[in-house]
Amino acid sequence: MSTTQTAAKVFEEIAELFGSCPTDDQILDYRPSAEVVQRASHLLSLNRNGSINDELKLELDHYEQAELLMRMVKARIRARQGG
Repeated sequence: MSTTQTAAKVFEEIAELFGSCPTDDQILDYRPSAEVVQRASHLLSLNRNGSINDELKLELDHYEQAELLMRMVKARIRARQGG
């Protein structure tokens, strides 16, 4: 699987979540799959060690963008709920 396909997995998971018309609580409870977490952790480790190449750095950037998106959505839900 290419790094583009691998990085797309997290966005597929998020699209599946929002495509299911989730409740606020379901969105707040969302966690990426173990596969996504494991891959992102591996890329973070490579980045910390300075052994990441440009293609893998781009993949890591996609994971970070997905995480930022979900943090922003969850923050807006919490603000709307008053907490």
